Amino acid sequence: MEASKLNKKTYQYVFDYLSEQILSGELKLNDRIPPERDIAEKLGVSRNSVREVIHMLEVTGLVECLQGSGNYVRCDPQDYMMKSIHMVMSLLKINYIEIFHIRCGYEYTSLQLAMEVATKEELDKLYEILMKMEQTESIKESAKLDVEFHDTLTAASHNRMLILYSSMIRDLSDQFIENLRTRILNDKRRAELLRRSHWDIYHALVKKDYTAGRKAMEKHFEIVGEQVLKIEQKQEKA
Repeated sequence: MEASKLNKKTYQYVFDYLSEQILSGELKLNDRIPPERDIAEKLGVSRNSVREVIHMLEVTGLVECLQGSGNYVRCDPQDYMMKSIHMVMSLLKINYIEIFHIRCGYEYTSLQLAMEVATKEELDKLYEILMKMEQTESIKESAKLDVEFHDTLTAASHNRMLILYSSMIRDLSDQFIENLRTRILNDKRRAELLRRSHWDIYHALVKKDYTAGRKAMEKHFEIVGEQVLKIEQKQEKA
């Protein structure tokens, strides 16, 4: 057995090997991973050790195991990352206000990038979402359209890391404070202010006016942040 293998557990050796295969480009997205037997023989380890690592990668969303077909390189880690972040937040006692601040940072960056690269189709989609928000009388539907508006704005940044992490932050927000958007929209004053801020963000995007867009985004987050703080204070007292 090689000296490098002696200094670490067998499964770590297998994990490092497969990681290097992906990082070096030998294994690409949707490639079929060599059979467990072949990897075990190549590395001089047991098939159980290889299977253990494959299963671990499957749990993280980096591998998909298809019965009768084999194991394939995938890239769907969000569920695993969400669970990991939840545990970290619980251990560190991170509160929702901190998540909210992260969300603000991501959206400001998304807005700035979208100013540069958003397509006409993406701007048209934002307009269509806003028109649907104008027409619906359902608070629940308005809340869903609000999510769609912000997701579309983030997608218009064309930055895949922003899209991934913004989605995770949104999911965390929704899980920590159930029905946050519907709570906000239940107040007519806040709902009207949000409506205006969404339109102001859209018009700023069309004009590529980042100063106006950031100002509109600040108004939006001021409304949301006010409600978040109230909910956080109630939770602390409970």
